[in-house]
Amino acid sequence: MEKLISDVINSNSQYWIQKRNTHVINVYEDFKVRDALKVLASNKILSVPVIERATGDYLGFIDMNDILHSIIDSFLTNNSQQDGHDWVRLCHDVSEGEKFANQPVSVLINQSKKDFFIPVDESGSIHQLIDEIFSKGIHRVIVVGEDAKTKGIISQTDILEFILENRDEIKGADFEKPIGELKDLVEKDVITINAEVMTIQCYYVMMKHSKQSIALTGKHGEIIGNLSITDLRGLDPENFELLLSPAIDFWNKTNSKSKICVVPSSTPFKEIINILYKNRLHRLWLSSEEEGGCYGTVTIGNIMKYFSRDQHEVIRRNSLSSSSGSLNLNSSSNSISKKPLTPVRICPIVEEK
Repeated sequence: MEKLISDVINSNSQYWIQKRNTHVINVYEDFKVRDALKVLASNKILSVPVIERATGDYLGFIDMNDILHSIIDSFLTNNSQQDGHDWVRLCHDVSEGEKFANQPVSVLINQSKKDFFIPVDESGSIHQLIDEIFSKGIHRVIVVGEDAKTKGIISQTDILEFILENRDEIKGADFEKPIGELKDLVEKDVITINAEVMTIQCYYVMMKHSKQSIALTGKHGEIIGNLSITDLRGLDPENFELLLSPAIDFWNKTNSKSKICVVPSSTPFKEIINILYKNRLHRLWLSSEEEGGCYGTVTIGNIMKYFSRDQHEVIRRNSLSSSSGSLNLNSSSNSISKKPLTPVRICPIVEEK
């Protein structure tokens, strides 16, 4: 965890070579919402950087979470809810609504208030990135160099890859323990809902309770699906009516039926990380062998918090050891930078083709 961000993103591992060679899609701030939605849908991505056309500066990211919040917030503001939510009207209004579709995309930046735009300095350490940024719920950041030019984008999923690649060197982590025994990693405050409930209603419940996902349950309370913001990938104004379908039908249309979403609470921590990374998942639901039903959930965000706390404990133990073996945070040779990961002025990753 003490490695510098620059050393990681510039490493010669196949993963980072491929990532550096990947074309990064972005949009300008004056793009219409309809155009941004089409960019997200055609590329099957959930978020896209927004840059200012005149200066090339990054203004932030927009994602499907921002778009969903904007749609529902606007609908609830403009319509009386005394008779319940008229989701059919909402979906048809959005599909045909010129006002929403013709807004500049800049108005949607962080509309959900969940994923703030924070550029970071490449001279910081991976531990700093986890501790100061990813453990706070931020999903991705722009990395910049001393010349204030963009070096790339790094995400929470990239950190999972780093953890797997450097597992033997990371001290203090309980990789072999069953996930159910690592109480700090398991989120018990979860929401479940009948799988036949309308999809848009499920998303409304998620938004109301500030959740990123909701477990879909069958007739006997068993988890049969996991609806999340990720399932909005590929949605555009022309097919918003899909949100009127039962949640389980919507989930099955956007997911491979073989994709893992539930694992036993006895699953080792290292296997949890591996499943999340290989399947490009953000969370796993845990089942209880003894009690049955939902035991809780573990997310990438939980894992980021765990390694933030874990590495603080490693540093604390080292600082209490003998001076010859201690970790000196003031040492110029130590790779844990004291400089905070502060926002800076940056340039675009790629120009519009």
